Amino acid sequence: MDSTATDRFDTSRFEASRNRLASLAYRLLGSAADAEDAVQDVFLHWQAADRQRIKVPEAWLTKVVTIRG
Repeated sequence: MDSTATDRFDTSRFEASRNRLASLAYRLLGSAADAEDAVQDVFLHWQAADRQRIKVPEAWLTKVVTIRG
């Protein structure tokens, strides 16, 4: 898989978790705006991460949103 296809796949993987992450961030932060900011921050971390080393992306994303939240 070339890097463009990998990036699309990884972005799709993040987007599949976005609603769950936003719900979790909202419960942690109590504000929809703050929750969306936290999820966007997680997305930036996801893009910068060595995603080949992440074995369970959903768990990694959950952990990062709770740390950021």
